[in-house]
Amino acid sequence: MNMPTKPKHRFKVGDRVRFRLGAHVLAGTVVEDLGKIGVAGQQLVRVEVPLDATDPQEFDISTELLTPSPRRRAAA
Repeated sequence: MNMPTKPKHRFKVGDRVRFRLGAHVLAGTVVEDLGKIGVAGQQLVRVEVPLDATDPQEFDISTELLTPSPRRRAAA
């Protein structure tokens, strides 16, 4: 029986990411790599999300739930 391979860690500090929280899709920045401390050795990261302009929120989340967020192009 073939065992599914675990996804390789592809997110690092500074990467822009998106993830679903309830009915909302949030965008944020990876601010800390917590290591493989999740269930069955899943890679966890801390993501900072600017929900409020003065007090951004941080979430600890598995990299399996993240998708890369495209970087915005600089205004010409």
